[in-house]
Amino acid sequence: MKKVYLLLFILSIGPVLTACSAETETEETEEAAIIQVTNSSARQITSIELKLYQNDMVQASPTAMNADESLIVMDEAVDFEVLTQDIDFDEPVVIEAVAMIDGVEESAGQTEPMELSLGEIYKFELARDPELQFREMQGD
Repeated sequence: MKKVYLLLFILSIGPVLTACSAETETEETEEAAIIQVTNSSARQITSIELKLYQNDMVQASPTAMNADESLIVMDEAVDFEVLTQDIDFDEPVVIEAVAMIDGVEESAGQTEPMELSLGEIYKFELARDPELQFREMQGD
């Protein structure tokens, strides 16, 4: 009889835990904006740094690289999570991308001032045309 109660308890608590987990993920996404950067060039990139400017000052500069330290190759994307403590979401932001290529930092340019919204995903690419450029992806 105790086994039946234990089984009923486990079956009843499972959905509650699953709902809490899904709610936490939603809350985390709503408290951040995601900036996804795809390497659309043939260049092999060690890391990508985004400099987030507001009022001509760097407010945050997250850097992304592969966990195994492998190169970021063509068509590979990395995600940057911009949190409310990183920038003021009520102010426009300018984003500059800096790629580490062969041990040298190379600026790929910057965006025009833009508004970021919590819970949104912004897709950019590093493209070579003929030099490395940072631009918003078209068609997505």
